[in-house]
Parts: sequence; structure tokens; C-alpha cells
Amino acid sequence: MRPKATGFPFFAALMFLFATVGSCAASRPASVVALPNGYYMQPNKAAQASIVKRSGSTVLPGPIAAYAVYRHIVMGALGAPSALSRAYTNDLPFRGGADTRYFVLDTSTGKLDTDLTESAWKQRLEALGAPGALEIYAPVIAQ
Repeated sequence: MRPKATGFPFFAALMFLFATVGSCAASRPASVVALPNGYYMQPNKAAQASIVKRSGSTVLPGPIAAYAVYRHIVMGALGAPSALSRAYTNDLPFRGGADTRYFVLDTSTGKLDTDLTESAWKQRLEALGAPGALEIYAPVIAQ
């Protein structure tokens, strides 16, 4: 003869199971993109791409609209990625406007140039030996 199951212990076990599964899904770590020399691109508190050092200190708070890596150089544009780049992930090269600001991070020295105009950005990249035809793309970072 089987003992009768009461409703409360079953309900409590079921609630514990849902709480455990729910907390696992909520604590999924954010994605991180490894960059040269111990730098990382990861989402900030506002779920926008930012660049941090291995130590966790923020180097470029973002938002980063687009970027590329060439050897030890991380280069890109500041601002929110366009809605079109979100629809097609990072398949479309970034096209900035007249007010777009750019950045260059030399990860071998830690030197960051930010708030650059497009012409100053291209001059800085040329001085570092980056190819002139390099395209930048929206980051794919999920939180």
C-alpha cells in the first residue's frame, strides 16, 4: 500500500525547483570579447560595449558603435550601434556621419586616443601602420 502524498510538500518541492532553475537562467554571465594584451570588450551596466583591462578597470566606457582589431591596435567608433547593424549582427561595415567620434587603443602601450574626428583617426591609424582599407563593424555582445 502506497502512502498518501500531501499537497504541501509536493508544492514546496516544485517551487524550489522553479526558483533554482530561474536563478540559473538569470545569472548567465555576459559575453566577453578578448582583445590583444589582456584587454576585453564587454557590456557595461547599460548593456553597451565597453573596453576593460584584465584587472577589471574600465579603459573606454563606451558605448562602442563599431570596432576592428589589427595586430595590437583596437580601433573604432564611439556611440550606439545603428539599428540596422543590430538586425544584421555585424555583417554591415560601419558608416559614420560628420559628428561621429573615433578611438584608437594601442594595447602594447596602453595609449588611448579618443574623441577623434575621422581625419585625425585615419592619420593616427596610418602612423601605427594599420591598413587604410580596414573596415569596422558593430560589436556582437550579449548580456
